[in-house]
Amino acid sequence: MLEQTLQSSDLSAVIQKLLLDLREETSVVGCMDNGEKFDAIKVRGALFALITARLEDAHEIAVKGQSAEADHELISQLASDLEAYLEEIQTLLNASTIVTKLTLAES
Repeated sequence: MLEQTLQSSDLSAVIQKLLLDLREETSVVGCMDNGEKFDAIKVRGALFALITARLEDAHEIAVKGQSAEADHELISQLASDLEAYLEEIQTLLNASTIVTKLTLAES
């Protein structure tokens, strides 16, 4: 159902890729314990797994940008793509901070 909503709402390909990377075993749903309580360590681990994936994607972009054969248009697109990945990484880091604060508040 979520996938249909994403397709119908015409969200960006970047968001769709992020959701594809968030597989069941690394999702918050996959980290649930007894229905309502979640395992903060697993959630934090899943967020850092996504951060790692984005850093790897950003690395690929950076490598492409080093090519002497890349024209100005390609470099501009690569820079834009890299900026988008960096924004996603910042969002994931913010989510990790929130999970950590929630865990501390519950203790």
